[in-house]
Amino acid sequence: MDEYGVRIYDMFKDEVHCNASMLVRHRIIDDVLRQQLLVNPDLCVITIGAGLDSRPYRLNGGKWFELDEPAVVQHKDKRLPATKCPNQLERIPIDFSIDVLKDKLAPIATAEPVIIIMEGVFIYLSEDEVKETIEPFHRLFPAHHLVCDLVNRQIVERYGRSLHEKIEGIGAHFKPVDYPDKVFTTNGYRIKNRISIVERSTDFGINKIPKWLLRYFFSSDVFGNSVYVFESHELYSDLVI
Repeated sequence: MDEYGVRIYDMFKDEVHCNASMLVRHRIIDDVLRQQLLVNPDLCVITIGAGLDSRPYRLNGGKWFELDEPAVVQHKDKRLPATKCPNQLERIPIDFSIDVLKDKLAPIATAEPVIIIMEGVFIYLSEDEVKETIEPFHRLFPAHHLVCDLVNRQIVERYGRSLHEKIEGIGAHFKPVDYPDKVFTTNGYRIKNRISIVERSTDFGINKIPKWLLRYFFSSDVFGNSVYVFESHELYSDLVI
């Protein structure tokens, strides 16, 4: 991180559990991708809101596309040039405030298998904004899986108040709903897999509460913050996730 990044991090460094949750979330998505790239080394992976994600440099295989704000892309190109990536990588700048996502995705539309990654994004979108975002995926990428994290309102209100206050302090806002997965299952998706971030943190030794206790005493919280693998209803490939 540069000095600006360090100043931002300093605002959040005491959010120990939230920071750990983000690390576990990232690892879960890594594992999902590793599994699929073993099956199909030429798999197309599209990351929307990529930020400083370095997966194309760390994982073996894949044809990668990253979309994010022009300033982010420029910052990243200076430090991780796409030309030095061991895998095929193209970065696509998009101004989310004025550009149309489907227009940016249209040139890379394909009927081949695709995984779309949206990590740490949907918590900032309303239900209508989520619908608008995912609508073109079905037409442009009929054989796709969507991998994302979803956090329900109960988790935000119970455990994320301090984090949300800090997020609002830098001009962003959480927009949690009670059942975020329903926005997807009523708009062309099936749930292929759901991986609890809380339970996986136990596997990694971060959360010391045994899984059976989690499910018994915190059953409503276990899946309130999870990574989802959604499958398009029009998917014709035989990917196994």
